[in-house]
Amino acid sequence: MRISPFVLLVLCGCYITTPIPTTPAPAVGTKLHVQLTDNGTTTLAQYLGPNVSYIDGRLLSETDTNVALAVSGTTLRSGDEQYWKGETVSLPHSAIATVQVKKVSWWRSALLAGGAVAVASTITLAAGGFNGGGPRRVTIPTQ
Repeated sequence: MRISPFVLLVLCGCYITTPIPTTPAPAVGTKLHVQLTDNGTTTLAQYLGPNVSYIDGRLLSETDTNVALAVSGTTLRSGDEQYWKGETVSLPHSAIATVQVKKVSWWRSALLAGGAVAVASTITLAAGGFNGGGPRRVTIPTQ
């Protein structure tokens, strides 16, 4: 029970997406959040599945015509998410509407982790404290 707050801290991570600056170009390995055009969704359906609106992944390479990603997930137009295992997908620039950098928001993560630790501590205290037992019973001998 003592280790659970630390596990919660490690698991809590909030991400934010920010527009990519035009220069310098993102480095290989950068986490990207790519929005597809309507035509791109249709064209890439045979590789990504139908109705994919967003792709998350790490940048593997970029040329004048394509962007190669190790895909970690896709988001459908319905909002459903699908998780991938890093499969490589090459996206033509014409299929891309916007590209954003996906990075950890440290202050949001800290706020979420702090809240999780507070809730876990409250539950632990309400369940009997950190000593593993409930309230002590004291019996007073009668004379």
